[in-house]
Amino acid sequence: MSIKVTWLGHAALAVDIDGTAILIDPYLTGNPLAAGDPQTIPADYILITHGHGDHVGDTVAIAGRTGATVIANFEVASWLAHKGVQKTVGMNPDGGHDFDFARVALTPAIHSSTMPDGSSGGQPNGLLLTTRDGRRLYFAGDTGLFSDMKLIGANGLDLAVLPIGGHYTMGPDEALQAVKFLAPRAVLPVHYNTFDVIQVNAADWARRVHNETLSKVIVVDPGGSFTL
Repeated sequence: MSIKVTWLGHAALAVDIDGTAILIDPYLTGNPLAAGDPQTIPADYILITHGHGDHVGDTVAIAGRTGATVIANFEVASWLAHKGVQKTVGMNPDGGHDFDFARVALTPAIHSSTMPDGSSGGQPNGLLLTTRDGRRLYFAGDTGLFSDMKLIGANGLDLAVLPIGGHYTMGPDEALQAVKFLAPRAVLPVHYNTFDVIQVNAADWARRVHNETLSKVIVVDPGGSFTL
């Protein structure tokens, strides 16, 4: 099974699992680091961690163009359905659902969640994907550090995608501790350098992770890709 991950800037990611195109938090329009065009980017599925505009992003437009199925918590999925998205799957933490590309479960996140129009986005979440060949990918979403990350990593993780920018989410110190809790084989930092208040030297953070954990750090520029 092939898995290719592309960072699109901020917290937006494109994940290709055996030819299935998955977008996560596709904030492209208005994103100064955007490395994708919402008018052309492919999507079979769109996964949303929470309701903020820098995560919901271009979901409505992309889903309308591609016919993608949108997976999110119940409140976000319902809001998107009212905005015209034809195929939505609303979930809540822990239960999980088997899709054709992977099993998707929502995990807790410590954050807030408000839709772009000010309505409630319900509980913020992370995403845990388990592929058919057993690989486990954790996308933390916007979150602070919490000790139950140990449980998320207890069965092993092939990749953890963590915010490191601080101010709104974990900063470098907390994200380093998160790596220690999760113990992933590889870790990708996101949600940094988009705005002045979340400026971080990712290379310095990568050195700290390398020196203090067994996890491999993957740092790419927006538009950069890697395979698992």
